[in-house]
Amino acid sequence: MQYLLRCGSGKNFMQTGISLAMVGLLLYNAFVMMSVTFASILPSAVSKAAENWGVMELFEKGGPLMWPLLVLSVVALMVAFVCLWTTRVNAVLPPRLPSSVESCIRGMNYAGLIGICERDPSIFALTVRSIVVYLQRNPRSNIDEVREIANAEGSRHADVLTRQVNWLSDIGAIAPMIGLLGTVVGMMKTFMEMAQGNFEGVKQMQMALGISEAMITTAGGLVLAIPSMAAYVFFRSRIQKRIADLDVAITHILCVLGVQMDREHRLGNTHRRGTRAEALDDDDDY
Repeated sequence: MQYLLRCGSGKNFMQTGISLAMVGLLLYNAFVMMSVTFASILPSAVSKAAENWGVMELFEKGGPLMWPLLVLSVVALMVAFVCLWTTRVNAVLPPRLPSSVESCIRGMNYAGLIGICERDPSIFALTVRSIVVYLQRNPRSNIDEVREIANAEGSRHADVLTRQVNWLSDIGAIAPMIGLLGTVVGMMKTFMEMAQGNFEGVKQMQMALGISEAMITTAGGLVLAIPSMAAYVFFRSRIQKRIADLDVAITHILCVLGVQMDREHRLGNTHRRGTRAEALDDDDDY
């Protein structure tokens, strides 16, 4: 069974996020150099106040674009917890379930197999249940048709897992863009102050605030993007491993089911031939 993982778009998002992160780092270094230049003309009180900044102070100094970054960070955390829960072993392929399913198939105990699958909410159980339900509704179907059902059901669950983890890739690509937007806004404020031509007193502090806002927003975007992309890479590899294990288990179950279906077919033909022979013997007696 083939499961189609559409990770190409996620890879492009990852490459975009990394490229934007590199640009942000370059801008950050440039702003650090500018801040060092302006620090020589700043009052010492401003420098002491900057040393005492905490997380909340940095959030406030980052400007209004820190709020979208905060919302994206909450969404990324929620998506990470969802992916952590949905990609665990018991949610995809419980260790003991394949052996129980195989025993029921060899004994042709479809009712017990349905009960086992209904008690387990894993992807493997849901896929096997769809196969059994199809066989009950279509008793004359062949193994190729059953494989198509298994492919469709498995691909649907694989797409769900892939779409979940792609949220992390999207957040990792969007966060640096918001950071760069904050950088542009901060630099606009700084150059507007410079364009007024007054570089004394309060104007110096306002210029420094514009530069600090640009740096803080850029750093905030990168702080969000880097863990998001790292989580995306981790969960993508984890999903690929889970789906590969699921593929092997479902393929094994289909092979066992195919053997049982062939055996039933041969037994049915033998029973029909025996019944026909008995009928012919009865006709000869008459």
